[in-house]
Amino acid sequence: MKKGIRLLMGILLILLVTACKAAPVSKTEPLPESGVYWTVETEQGNVALRSGGTDHMSLFLQKDGEETLLKTLQKEEDYHEPWDVTAWAFTDTLGYDGFALRTAAAGGSFGTNVYYAIEGDQLEPIADSFGFEVEDTAVDLDADGQTELAANNTYGGDGHRMATVFRRTNEGIEKGVLALPEIPDHDNWGVNSYMSEYDPIEAVFRITYNVKGSEESNFIETAGLEWFTFAPYEAG
Repeated sequence: MKKGIRLLMGILLILLVTACKAAPVSKTEPLPESGVYWTVETEQGNVALRSGGTDHMSLFLQKDGEETLLKTLQKEEDYHEPWDVTAWAFTDTLGYDGFALRTAAAGGSFGTNVYYAIEGDQLEPIADSFGFEVEDTAVDLDADGQTELAANNTYGGDGHRMATVFRRTNEGIEKGVLALPEIPDHDNWGVNSYMSEYDPIEAVFRITYNVKGSEESNFIETAGLEWFTFAPYEAG
């Protein structure tokens, strides 16, 4: 009886060892991230941000039951975490419809915004801005019936702002940078001696500046584009 038990235990041990050798336990890798993070409805279809695993995400255009890859974002190059990337749709900005893509940094408090027109299932960057808040306004600044984009770029601990303008011409998209006008009482000790912004409520561009011999500030305003110097827009 004891011999039979020992024989049976021996056979079971051999089978167990054989099975372990035939099917070794592999090292388990963590599952990759997956799923759609968000979807934005645009005039050209839905734009969806989808995980591509642990190292990238992809933007897809969903239209007429089909999907088209628009852009791939690489982790640590284009973003840090999936929630860093948000978007919103726009219409009739510089004569285009599309969406703006915001990528946050500094714990989400600071971000860059790129405005993309969707042309033939392709993305075309038409403008950009950056700052702690999105302070961009689509407005017809030259009364030609087509909107421009006035962007207030904000940075620095005091929320310093510098205005830029994007416009569309027969030659393409142009970016306008504010050229500081001659201000007789301006204490011009550097770039931080003034700030510029577009005020959408008053519909004016405003330069606030340090005054010579005073601790007070003053400002001047214009509703036009005469303070801006334009050049062809080059997307970053």
